[in-house]
Amino acid sequence: MVTYNPDTVHMVESLLEALAELRRTTRSTEVVVRRALKLAKDGADVATALQACSPIDTRHAMNDALNGVEAARHTMRLRIFELGLAQGLTIGELGRIFGFSRQLASRYAKEARGGS
Repeated sequence: MVTYNPDTVHMVESLLEALAELRRTTRSTEVVVRRALKLAKDGADVATALQACSPIDTRHAMNDALNGVEAARHTMRLRIFELGLAQGLTIGELGRIFGFSRQLASRYAKEARGGS
């Protein structure tokens, strides 16, 4: 039986938290965009519709949430590569499991082994 250390579990939990934050941000952005769309359908000019959705704020919030997911996902993938390689999986097998190219899998393996 394989046991996972607390750091590995924490990485997965961090990804789940980042995904939850992305979901919350997406929902709030959707509400704001729907409000702007309603204004536009009701005949509001572009400036009014844009002011209602504050694109700069929603863009920053979405970018931050997406970046958080990507960072957590990358960290988790590195850890899984590290564990998989230690347990005898090949780079090719890990790449197929994740569904990406052998080249990308090789980069993950190199980074997981401590190289950049």
